[in-house]
Amino acid sequence: MSKRQFAERPNRQKYIEYKGELGEVVGIHGRGQCGHIEYQVKCSECGEIHLRDAKHLKQGIKPRDCKTFKPHNWSGLEREDNIMRKQYGISTEQFAELLEFQGGGCAICAKPIEDIRRRMNIDHDHETNKVRGILCTGCNTGIGHLGDNTEGLKRALYYLENTPFDEYLNKE
Repeated sequence: MSKRQFAERPNRQKYIEYKGELGEVVGIHGRGQCGHIEYQVKCSECGEIHLRDAKHLKQGIKPRDCKTFKPHNWSGLEREDNIMRKQYGISTEQFAELLEFQGGGCAICAKPIEDIRRRMNIDHDHETNKVRGILCTGCNTGIGHLGDNTEGLKRALYYLENTPFDEYLNKE
């Protein structure tokens, strides 16, 4: 059994002579994964060749692999800086300065940033959103599990200094 062959639709737009906001078509690459014709487009912004199909050309959709690509929600700030500013109200420069002020590591255990496999956490008060410092994941998770307050930390300190098992042994 053979595949059905469809006739070329006469009203199908061809973009071989496209010259527009994305750049200029300089050739045809072939068919993409979905069977669409992929055009080689010389980018008007970076000058490199990008593959675009008819939908991209018709709608002016810029390629993500272009050096000048910016998503629709780009704010003008780098992604990490934008996230830090939105969530914690500090910039990546302030983060770096605070980390240097802390000695280049976690504010609790002093583990250097080079020894930490995951990224550092910005510790903050969840009620006021005020930044307190930069912690490694272990310390940040630890104080969170202890209630994120001094009472939980005091109970943990009391526990470490007065373990129930020692009291149990001294009872006899």
